[in-house]
Formats: sequence, structure tokens, C-alpha cells
Amino acid sequence: MWFILALFSSLTFGLAGFMMKISSHHKGSNNYLLLGLYVSGAMGFLWWMLHTGATLFTWPVVLFGLVIGIGSAAGNLLFMKALEVGPASLTAPLTNSNILLTVIMSILLYQETISWTEMIGVILLVAAISLLPIDPNENLRIRNISWYGLVLTATLLFFLRNGGLKITEELHLPGATILFVSYVVGIAWFGISILRDRPEPPRTRAIGWWWGLGAGVFSFAGLQIYSIALSKGPASIIAPIFATNSLVVALLSILIYRERLSWMQRLCLLLLFAGLILIRM
Repeated sequence: MWFILALFSSLTFGLAGFMMKISSHHKGSNNYLLLGLYVSGAMGFLWWMLHTGATLFTWPVVLFGLVIGIGSAAGNLLFMKALEVGPASLTAPLTNSNILLTVIMSILLYQETISWTEMIGVILLVAAISLLPIDPNENLRIRNISWYGLVLTATLLFFLRNGGLKITEELHLPGATILFVSYVVGIAWFGISILRDRPEPPRTRAIGWWWGLGAGVFSFAGLQIYSIALSKGPASIIAPIFATNSLVVALLSILIYRERLSWMQRLCLLLLFAGLILIRM
């Protein structure tokens, strides 16, 4: 059951990522996109909290929600800044390595055990995720030393989000309430950014806002399903499967925008399917 949930969480979260790509394709505002995402996502988690009765705002719940929210919002901000000063072909794979930190934590701290075939499957999934952003034609020279600090900090912040959800599941804290708090952090973060920055054109704001609202619905669904999957199965396998949502975005981009499938993307898909097969053997 947890394997199906992990796959579905990747697919659903990938749809959120694709909506963000659509907004970018139509020159939508990033600030309004992310504000819309966090608003509709927070409403989704609020509905789930009321539906399940998990509305207990204890200090541990609020604290973990703040940490996970800061990890998500600040991680995305530093990731975008790293892309401005360094090559995407190195930035994206290195920040994606936060998945390995979650796997290592789950094995060492929570004594999760996985078979050799599952381990090889996880390695293939991580390889697929890491190779996907690589552009063989991109200049990989690092000209700004700040790039190293930005990438390292962004990686650790993303680990606060992904690893934090594993820790809260082990502590039997309500995942929906924690994620609701984390999305409220995102609303405050990008709301302040909009008030602080120069006003953007109405059309740009509208594109970002409406696609963000749509993305937030799928973001809520993906993370909630991921949280449920973590409560039923090993994070050392579920986390890498969830992280393949970037491949979902790539496939939808190929189908909708007729983007050509490069040899690197073909290799990533081959690694993806091989990894999933080995995990289920």
C-alpha cells in the first residue's frame, strides 16, 4: 500500500510543479505564484484537519510546522539565488541530494532496513533525479564563490522539510496540522515579499496567482499523501520515490510543449523504471 501511495504522491506533487512551469512559461509573477500556492495549499490542509479532527496546536506541532515552513520557503529562495550565480546542471542535482540525508537518517536513527535490491533501486532513483537537470552543453565553471554556500544551505533547508516530516511521523504528531502551519509561514513569507518589492503588471500578477492556486491544490494533495505513506512504510524508500516528481514535470513538458526528449532524459527514465522495478522485487 505504501508503495502505491508514494507513487501517487510523486505524480500529484509533479502536477503542482508542472503548473508552476506553465506560469513561468506565460511570464507569471513568481511571488504571486508562490503566494497562491501557499494560500490554496493551506486551505487544503485546513480542510483535512477539520475532516480528520487533527486540530491540536501544541508547541511541538507549531515548532515543527515553523521549521518545515522555513525550510521550504527559504530553501526555494536560496535555490533560485544559486541558479542566478551558478549552473543549473550542478545546482539542481546537489540540492536534490537532500534526499540522501533523509535516507541516511532513516537507516541510522530509526533502524530502517532495506534489502540489496531495494538499495540498488534507491540508488538508481537518486541517479535519475540527479542526472535530469544536467545539460551537457552548459558551462559548468563556478565564477561566484557564494554559490557553494547557497547550494549547501539550500540543501540543508530542504532536508528540514523532507526529513522533518519523517521525524514528525515517528513522534506521531498530526502531519496535516504541521503542514498547515508550514504553509501559513509560506503565505507570510511571500506576502511580505510582494509588499516589499516593486509592483508588477496586473497580467503578470494574475497569471502567477491563478496558476499558483491550482498548484497549491496538488501540492497539498501530494504532501498529504506523502505524509500518509511515511506513516505506513520506510522513508528510506518512500522519500526517493516522492522526489521523482521532477521526472513527472519533465514528461508533461515533453507531452504538452513538445519538448524533445534528450539522451540524458531517456537515460533518466530508464533508471527510473529500473529503480522502481528493483524496489518492488
